[in-house]
Amino acid sequence: MKQLLITVFIFLSLAGFSQTGNMSMVSFVTKMDTAKASKDGFYLHHYVVNIPWEQARQLQGKKIKITGVVTIVKGLSNQPSSDDLRQGREADIKHILTPTIEIMKKGRWTRYIFSS
Repeated sequence: MKQLLITVFIFLSLAGFSQTGNMSMVSFVTKMDTAKASKDGFYLHHYVVNIPWEQARQLQGKKIKITGVVTIVKGLSNQPSSDDLRQGREADIKHILTPTIEIMKKGRWTRYIFSS
């Protein structure tokens, strides 16, 4: 019984941190850089993070912690094509559509809330 519980615990631990499925939760610390903007959002740590432009300007240069659910948009290299004309990105793109953002202020994390 004890071995079964240990095995289940290890399995659940590994499954909770994997990013092999369509969605998973991630959290990372980075410095906001508005120069890494695209039409989809801001490229931060290999993720496209959806942050409104006005809020991104307020966060510019600050140390922030991003937490959110990752949604993977499949790239063209994963889709069969019958014709030579293709539009879109070749690689899979990892998006964080509704991030929770915290700012490092005076050694403490302060939650940042978007204003409407």
